[in-house]
Amino acid sequence: MPPDSDSAKQYVGLKIADVFTIDALVGTGASAHVFRATQAGIERSVAIKIMHRDFLSSREMRARFHREARIAARIIHPAVVPVLMTGELPDSPPTHAETFIVYEFVDGATLRTAIEQDTLLLPEIIGILIAAADAVAAAHQVGIVHRDLKPENLMLVRDPCGTSRLRVLDFGLARICEPTELPLTHTGAVLGTPNYLSPEGARGQPATAQSDVYSLAIIAYECLMGQPPFVDASPIGVLMKQIEREPAPLQQTPRLGEVPPLIAATIMANLNKSPDRRATNASAFAQALRAAAEQSLIAIESCEPGTDLWQTATSLNQKPLAAPRSSTENKVDTRSS
Repeated sequence: MPPDSDSAKQYVGLKIADVFTIDALVGTGASAHVFRATQAGIERSVAIKIMHRDFLSSREMRARFHREARIAARIIHPAVVPVLMTGELPDSPPTHAETFIVYEFVDGATLRTAIEQDTLLLPEIIGILIAAADAVAAAHQVGIVHRDLKPENLMLVRDPCGTSRLRVLDFGLARICEPTELPLTHTGAVLGTPNYLSPEGARGQPATAQSDVYSLAIIAYECLMGQPPFVDASPIGVLMKQIEREPAPLQQTPRLGEVPPLIAATIMANLNKSPDRRATNASAFAQALRAAAEQSLIAIESCEPGTDLWQTATSLNQKPLAAPRSSTENKVDTRSS
C-alpha cells in the first residue's frame, strides 16, 4: 500500500538543488510521490518524482530510480518526456537521502481518463495509437523495452487548436536489451500491469519489443471496446487469461459501431500468444496500423507532439544533470517548510 498524500506534505515548499521549489503533490504511485515544482530563473514547471521512504534501505529501488533516468535520457523522441536531473536528497531532516528524478512537466489528462469519458472517435484513436507506437519505436531502436505500457502512462495534452498531443510516461520498469546490463529482478518475476501484460510476461519470461507491441494492441482494443480483452476479479486470474484465453473478436464496438476489418485484423494479429507472430517492434506495428487506416479510408488525426517545444527542451537538456548527494549545491532549503 503506497503512503497517503499526508506523508508527502512535508516536501511542499522545499528547494531541491537550489533550483527547483516544490509546489504541490500531483500523484502517488507504488514507489514514489510525484510533485509539481518551479525551476528558478526561467520559472517553468517541472515534475519531480521522489522515492517513498519505505524504500530507503533498498539498494535495488535506488538502482531502479537512477536506471529509469538513464534509460529515459537515451530515448530521443518528442513524445518521450525528457529527464532534466537525477540525484539524492541530503541525509538530514526533513529529508533522508531519498532518490529523485526531475522531468519536464506535462499538463494534460491520461488516456485512461479519455477512455472513461468515452469521447474518442476512431480517427483520434488511430492517431493516438500510431503516436504511441512511434514513441515506443524510438525506445526499441536503442534497445529499450518499456514493459509497462498502459493508458495511465500515455498522456494527452491539448494544443491551442484542441488537438490531442501524446506523451509517453514512466520508464521505471523499462529493460535495456544489452548483454552488459545487469538484471534488477530474478528470472521468473512478473513485472507490469496484468491487464496489459504479454503472455510471455505473465509467465515471467524476459520482455522483448514484441511484448510492448502486445501491450499496444491491448490498449487499442480497450480504446475501441471500452475495456481490455481480459478482465478478472484477481490479478492472477488476468495473468492466466493472458496465457490461455483468446480475446473476443474485435468487430462491433459499443459506441463506434463496426470496426473496419483491416484495423480489427491488425490489432487482433498483434494479440497473438506467440511473440514471433506479432509485429517485430513498435515501428512495424505503427506502419501496419497506418496502412490499415489508409486502406480503410480513415483520415488519421495526428497526435504527434509538435517539434518546436520539444526542440527547445532538448537543446537545453541534451543530457540529464546528475545531482550528487554530497554536493553543497544540492542541499534542500527547509526555511519555507
